[in-house]
Amino acid sequence: MTYFGFLLRFIVTANAALWVARAALRRAGRQGWVASVARQSPARMTAYFGLLAAVILLYTTPWDSALIRLGVWGYARHRVWGLTLDGVPWEEILFYLLQSALVAQCFDLATVRRPHAPRVVPAPGCARRRLPFAAMWAVWVFAALWAAYALAHRVSHLTYLAMLLPWVLLPLAIQVSYGADSIARQARPVAFATLAPAAYLSICDGIAIHGGIWFFRPRNITDIRLGDVPIEEILFFLGSSLMVAMSLAVIASRRAERWLRRPPERSREVGT
Repeated sequence: MTYFGFLLRFIVTANAALWVARAALRRAGRQGWVASVARQSPARMTAYFGLLAAVILLYTTPWDSALIRLGVWGYARHRVWGLTLDGVPWEEILFYLLQSALVAQCFDLATVRRPHAPRVVPAPGCARRRLPFAAMWAVWVFAALWAAYALAHRVSHLTYLAMLLPWVLLPLAIQVSYGADSIARQARPVAFATLAPAAYLSICDGIAIHGGIWFFRPRNITDIRLGDVPIEEILFFLGSSLMVAMSLAVIASRRAERWLRRPPERSREVGT
């Protein structure tokens, strides 16, 4: 099985199944937050998802390329098209985007039962707003310092983990800084849209590793595994899915949602 064949069988099929499930719910008069806003403001939601895709590619591709150069993981040359971007096969780049679509659809399904008039949550005080902000940035600084130490001292079995933790925690800290209240209000959709794709993709990852599509070099990972899947891969799927889920929770904040749902302003006629 080629990498592209793997994507078609497991990732595209999963996205198609979720799309069918969401379409059936819409026909029954029930739809999630993403579908509702996309139906009301298609241009703005398209722009948002286009921007999200661009950020994912710009943030993930150089990091993934560094992992390949460091020898953390590799892929079977005869299983890919041969086209690469900074050493990263195009199938891997498609994987990022398909994973993000999977997370977005899970988030949408998790908000199907969301009430039309959400319960008003009292705004937390300044101290409570600052706590998650300070905590997340403190965790990121600690992870970045630890990673720098591990990489500088060439602790080879920690290479993947050292590359992973600061990379995951930085966007999470930014998102928490901007929209901690909204993320807290959307905790259940965020949890479902993180855990369900991460579990499914970890299973798919094991199939790909067992099939020889890609592989990990034992000297650059902790070699703690769940079946064929290194623990770092499971953490990657959890962290990357959480990034997308939290970005949706932030854009679902009342302030952002009002902008998304606002009808476009009519152009004013200029008098002569």
